[in-house]
Amino acid sequence: MEGTQSVKITIPERLADISIGKYKKFIAMATEDNTDEQAMFHFCGLTPDQQQRMKASDRIEIRRKIANALQEKPQLTQTFKLNGVEYGLHPKLDDISMGEYVDLDEYFKDPYDNATNVLGVLYRPITEKKYGKYLIENYDPDRHTGEAFNDLGVDIFFGCMLFFYRLEIALHRTFLQSLPKDQLMNLHSTSSPNSPESGDGTQR
Repeated sequence: MEGTQSVKITIPERLADISIGKYKKFIAMATEDNTDEQAMFHFCGLTPDQQQRMKASDRIEIRRKIANALQEKPQLTQTFKLNGVEYGLHPKLDDISMGEYVDLDEYFKDPYDNATNVLGVLYRPITEKKYGKYLIENYDPDRHTGEAFNDLGVDIFFGCMLFFYRLEIALHRTFLQSLPKDQLMNLHSTSSPNSPESGDGTQR
């Protein structure tokens, strides 16, 4: 048919099919008005013009598959290999150094833009493995920038985010459960997390 064009694309079916680099570009460019267009452009390589020429049913199906992939809730990844190097998650998060903590705290202020930096602190080359345990390189902010992690699947980053979110929730619960009943009642009566004056409780 005149005016038609055949285009071969790969549609991500899992978060592992979407690289961190592509996801960061998608987040930087996407708005409420162009989310679908940007998703198909960054994840499938379809230009806006190509998207306009597609059948509506095809666009809907592609959007559905991308949405399903993005709704995945991956588990925390302990180790992975990249370019012949095996990386491991920090084996003792309770014992992170002050330098690691300070850098993570800064990166988590904008975790999606700093996704590779976050992983650069948390995942480092494994130096020794024994009896199912491992050691990783000592943290060096000049070397462990996570720059090479742009090609990683975003599932590894999302797994970390979910892990820390669940950890934070668990710590809040433990703290509240440890309070005496009278203090807990007082805490609820004096706090107003959704107060428009304080701004507390407002979600980004």
